[in-house]
Amino acid sequence: MENTFFDVMDVISKMDISDVHIWEDTKIAVRNALWEIVYLDEELSRDEIFGFTNSIFHHTQIDDFLNGQEIDIAYEHGDVRYRVNVYHDVRWVNLAMRKITAAPPTLEEIHMPSNLNNLYLKDKWLILVTGPTGSGKSTTLAAIIQYINKTRRCHIITLEDPIEYMYKQDKALITQREVGKSTLSWANGIKYSLRQDPDVIMIWEMRDQETIAAALTLVETGHLVLGTLHTVNAMQTITRVIDVFPPHQQSQIAVQLSMTLEAVISQRLISRKDKKWRVAVREIMLQNTAIANLIREKKVPQMYSVMETQIQSGMVTMDHALARLVATEQIDINTAASKVKNTSGFVELINYYKSKQQNDD
Repeated sequence: MENTFFDVMDVISKMDISDVHIWEDTKIAVRNALWEIVYLDEELSRDEIFGFTNSIFHHTQIDDFLNGQEIDIAYEHGDVRYRVNVYHDVRWVNLAMRKITAAPPTLEEIHMPSNLNNLYLKDKWLILVTGPTGSGKSTTLAAIIQYINKTRRCHIITLEDPIEYMYKQDKALITQREVGKSTLSWANGIKYSLRQDPDVIMIWEMRDQETIAAALTLVETGHLVLGTLHTVNAMQTITRVIDVFPPHQQSQIAVQLSMTLEAVISQRLISRKDKKWRVAVREIMLQNTAIANLIREKKVPQMYSVMETQIQSGMVTMDHALARLVATEQIDINTAASKVKNTSGFVELINYYKSKQQNDD
């Protein structure tokens, strides 16, 4: 008997994987715990794939897809939720599916530093979670939203595309809006959120000048704003925000950013030493007078030196984060070495954290 789409999803949903790639009449590929692509025995026909997409698409999405557009949509199979991108290549229809746990994780479960918790309870400021695709940004944001939900009596608005984690309201009132469905655009969603009595606004992707400008305005009007950018470290994040604007506006934006930015959390996921899954490595830049002045003066490269000297205040460079994980034997030194900025001092950093761990024990 030929497998149906839903028979295949029954199997996949029980697997310890992060992503699924489905092409018609081709073995299904998944990304395993080591972030490697491996192939399953199952295949699906064009009719099976089209039957699935037609069952989850809105009628306007069907028209858009047939006209060559890519479609982002969320899909639930049992208690597992997926973020699905449906697209064409030169041969056939493809599905790229990112597996999402049903319930948002806690900050403890994703090993976020507890010294950051007070940041999420402030009435205003901008907090950016950054990293490349597949670095766990949406998971980190979900954990922050869940912490606020359980801690603050406030109104949270999320703007997402598509909606990934579903929240159960606790102390907070949570409004989840999907761009393209419940609002026409990111800019529209941000603009009209001001009339919806928010305290916290989560903007899934700050991808352009209009969205970033609107987010900065939200902070200035007294809101806590959470957002993501596809940047690999804190310094590149600052540069990206400023450079997205034309040259005649960049000095003004730098001043605005220096007065609104509270933290940049830049993360990557790296294979654990035991090869069972991956661990988040996070660089953390926090607002202080020195950082604010460097942003205002657009002296971005000097921020790294400030971060290195402010470890006691909660800042963490990527080198320090990697050294700590090597010292605690969570990741292998060879895995970490390719991602280190200062290779000459890395062994010394590892020894520092090994010594610190022994003293703490």
